Amino acid sequence: MSKLQRSGLFFAIVLYMASGLSAPLYLSAQNLPRPRGFVNDFARVMRQQDIQAAENLAAAVQNKTGAQIALVTVQTFEPFASLDDFSLALAESWGIGAGGADTGVLLVLAVSEREVRIEVGYGLEGAITDARAGRILDEAVIPAFRAGDFSRGMLQGSHAIAGFIAQEKGIDPAQFRVAQAPRQTHYGAGAGLGIIPLFLFIMFFSRGGFFPFLLLGGMARRRRGFGSGSFGSSIGGASRGGFSGGGSFRGFGGGGFGGGGAFRRF
Repeated sequence: MSKLQRSGLFFAIVLYMASGLSAPLYLSAQNLPRPRGFVNDFARVMRQQDIQAAENLAAAVQNKTGAQIALVTVQTFEPFASLDDFSLALAESWGIGAGGADTGVLLVLAVSEREVRIEVGYGLEGAITDARAGRILDEAVIPAFRAGDFSRGMLQGSHAIAGFIAQEKGIDPAQFRVAQAPRQTHYGAGAGLGIIPLFLFIMFFSRGGFFPFLLLGGMARRRRGFGSGSFGSSIGGASRGGFSGGGSFRGFGGGGFGGGGAFRRF
C-alpha cells in the first residue's frame, strides 16, 4: 500500500469515527429536558408548595439582581457518566443566567445515585465559591436529604444560594422573603415547616464551555443506550407535571458555566 493510500485510509477511519460519535452527541443534546420554570421537579419528589415557594424566590432574585437560580430533580443522570457532566451540560444547554454576565446557579439532585451538585456560572463564582457551594450543600441541603425530605432540602438550598447572591449584590436578603402557599397537612413531618427563616442567611454570612466534550465524556459510562427507555423516559417523560411557573418564568438568558461549584453524595 502506497503512502498516499495509507493516508487516505487513515482519514477515512477518522471521518468514520467522527460521524459515528456525532449521532450520540446529537441524541444526548436532544434528550436533555426543556425547562418549564425555575424549578423542574422531573423526579417528582418536591411538594407543590415548596416548588411554588422556590419559584417565587427565584423570580424575586431575578427581578432584584438579574441572577437566575434553577432547581432540578431527576431520577438518574444517566446516560451521562457523572452528575458533574449532566449538570454542566444541562446548565449550558439551558443557558441559566443573564447572557454576557453569566449569573446563573443550578442546584440538581439525582435521586437514584443519591448525589447532588451546585453548578455556578462564571459571573457568580466570586459570590458562590466552591467552598461556599460545599457549605450550602453540607449545612442547608444534605441534612434534609438524609432525613428523606428532598423537597425541604431543595428549598433550603435555594434560599442559601439567594442569600449569597444578595450579599454579593449588597441587597438585604429580607427582600427575597416572598409569599408562600400555605402548608398542607398530609405530607408528613416536614409539612409544618414554613419558609426558611432569615437566620439561615445570617448563619452563612457570619461564617464568612466545553459542552461537546462534556457530552462525549457522558457516553463513557452508560448502562443503557440512548432512545426511548433511557434518558428521554427517565427525565423528559416526567415533564407532564410538577411545575408552577405562575407566569414569572420567561426563560433563561444564555449564561455560561465553567465547572465551578460543589458535589456531594449523601
